[in-house]
Formats: sequence, structure tokens, C-alpha cells
Amino acid sequence: MSNFTNNNGLDLDSLDKLLGENGITYNVSTLDPRYYQLQKVANDIQRYYLIVLAVIGVPSNVLTVATILSMNALSPATFFVVLLAAFDGSALVLKLIGNQLGRSDLHNRAWFCQFLEPLSVSFATTANWILVLICLERFISVCYPLKKVYLFTKRRSYISAAILVATLFSLIMSLLGVMRIPTRTGCSVRTRFTWFFQYVWLLYINPGLYFFLPFGLISALTGCIIYGLRKSRKHRLSLIRKSETQPESGEEMRTLNTRGEDGGAGRPSSAGFGAPRRSRAQSAPVTPTALHNKKMLNSTARVERTITLMLIVAAGIFLVLSLPMCLYQLVFRFYTDLGAKTVEQAQWRLFYMIAFLLLDSSHAVNFFLYFFIAKRFRVQLWRILTGQAFRCTRRLSRRGRNFGAYSTRSGQGTMSKSSQATESTDVLV
Repeated sequence: MSNFTNNNGLDLDSLDKLLGENGITYNVSTLDPRYYQLQKVANDIQRYYLIVLAVIGVPSNVLTVATILSMNALSPATFFVVLLAAFDGSALVLKLIGNQLGRSDLHNRAWFCQFLEPLSVSFATTANWILVLICLERFISVCYPLKKVYLFTKRRSYISAAILVATLFSLIMSLLGVMRIPTRTGCSVRTRFTWFFQYVWLLYINPGLYFFLPFGLISALTGCIIYGLRKSRKHRLSLIRKSETQPESGEEMRTLNTRGEDGGAGRPSSAGFGAPRRSRAQSAPVTPTALHNKKMLNSTARVERTITLMLIVAAGIFLVLSLPMCLYQLVFRFYTDLGAKTVEQAQWRLFYMIAFLLLDSSHAVNFFLYFFIAKRFRVQLWRILTGQAFRCTRRLSRRGRNFGAYSTRSGQGTMSKSSQATESTDVLV
């Protein structure tokens, strides 16, 4: 092709080389100028968007892990949050490394095609499924609170996470590791797996595992959680209304009983001078243990509300960010001509890159959701940034050892356990 520039000031030889790097071969001088303009914008997004996301997402996910672990108390819900942040950060790092190496001379190495590329897909897919696991834990906590105690213990949370990670990694690493091979121009597919890779893996397995199934499950679980919250709120309001009307009826009954005991003349009783008798529950003093239990219950309820709100917002953000990719897979794959070099196809490719940018952004935004929703998270983050959290952690560990030794000597082991339970619930508040 001769070296000339079109009316829009774009060097067609440079553009032909740029688009040829992505497997697009044609004579651009015969195409609509808008076509290669759109292709150039899509290529620029593909080249730089992961750098921006990694700069934002990797430090934020590291801060999320450090902030929650510095609280010295992990519940099943916060364990899944830490795991999600770890996989989100790792997915961004691996995606960025693969994106940069894919533009270098190392993109046709066996370790790149059969290990690094499948590993990146595994981390990104597992991160989305960990969010599904968080939704499941919150669903049980909201809709079946009495069953949560034995369904989602710490040990079972660790086991379920290990099974999920092992299943997805073994499936993705084995399939892609076997199908992908290095060639002179980059990674390709073995000849005997070409049909399976193109019509099964690319159309069904990869989209299903990566966003279709997580999208559907998170949508269903989030809807059930919102329904359960509304139902529990109505139940709580009805209990409050009953408790407000019950003391009045109880007052009337006690007055009638007092009059009956005094012969019905309405004279004040000698014991109480007409005042209603106080029940044993009303006259019982409030003990420190009762105050401690009430404080622990209030703290637990506050934590549950905060974590549930965080989950609903995080799930909603994931659904919004993954919706464009779901639409692309449903519309473009089945209702457009993949071989046509038209402006419409270039628009779809630009839409695809924007959808991929939004989908990968879900690995970088959770930290900011936690920061704006959870006050305790903000306070603990500030302590980490100023170095106060590590000094406080050392003091608490020394106090915990001293208190544990004292409670063992004085026979107050039960109180020690209850205080530890209070600390374990005071997370992300």
C-alpha cells in the first residue's frame, strides 16, 4: 500500500500495521474512514486500560486485605471479603502482565500460552465466584439466621472456598493448558481442539463461568436478600407496635387485679397504695453480664447490617458493570456477521472493549465501596496509614495474654470467651 494520509490525518500504513497486529488483514484505503477510526480507539483502550485499572485496583485491594486482617477478628463474611480482594488484585496483576507481554517478543512462549494466560483467566473467574459465595453467605444470614451458626462456620467457609478455587483452577488450567500452543505469531489452538475451542469454549464455557452464571446467581441471591430484609423489617415493626400497646393492657389488668384483691371498692391496696405490682422481671436488677450480652447482640446486629449493605452495593455494582458484556455475548455473537469489515462491526468491537473495561473494573472498585459504607473500615484504614494500628495490635495482644492468664487463674474462662466473641463481631462497623 502506498504511504499516504487520508482526509482525517491518519496514516493508513501505520493503521494497517496496527490493525494487523490483531489479526485484521484488509486494504483500509477501500473502507469507510469511520471504520479504522473506531478500530484505532478500540486498540488504544485495549493497550492502556489495564494499566489504569492496575494502578488503582492493586493498591486498593492490598489496603483492603491489610485493613481487615489488622482488626484481628475474622468471621466467615469478612474472610470471603479478604479472599475476594486477594483474587481481585491478583487478577489485575496477571491481566496487566499478559497484556504487556502479548505486545512483546515473549508472547509466543509455551509458558505464556499454557500457563500465564490460563492462570489469568482462572483468577478473574474465581474472583467473580467468590462474590457469589459472599452472596450465598449473606442470603443464609438474612433469610435463615438460625441456620447460619452451623451452616457457615469458619471451618466450613475455608473448606467451601478451597473447593471452589480448586474446582475452577483445575478446570480452566487443564482445558486451556491442553488446547493452547505457541506459534510464530503468538498463541494458537491445537488443530484437533479448534472446533471445541471456537464453538464450545468461547461461546459457552468461558462466558458462562466468567460472567453469565455469576450474573444470574448474584441477581437471584441479591433479590432474595432484599426480599428477606423487607420481610424482617415488617416483622420487626409489628413487634415494636405490639410492645408499645402491650404495657397499657398490662397496666389495666394489674389495676383490676388490685381492685379485686381489695374487695372491688377501688380502695388502694395496703401494700402498694394503688400502684400496680411490679413483676419479678421488672424488679430484677440489671447485671453486668446482661449489659455485656446486650452490647454484644447490638454489636452483632450492627455488623450484620453493615456487611449486608456492603454486599448489596458490591453485587449491584458487579451486575451493572457486567451487563454490557452479557449483552455483547448475546447480541453480537449470534446476530452479526463476524467476517464483515463494516462500520457496524467496528462499533461492536469498540463496544466490546468498553464492556471488557467495565467488567475488569469490578476487580478494582470494591475498596471504595467499603470505604464509603463502613465507618469502622475508614477508621482502621486511617490507623494503618498512620501506623497506629500496629501499635494498637501489639497492645491488644499483650492485654489478651494477660487477661487470659488472669481468667484462667480466677476461674472466669467463660467471661474471657464472651469478650473474645464481642471482639470477633466488631468488624467493619
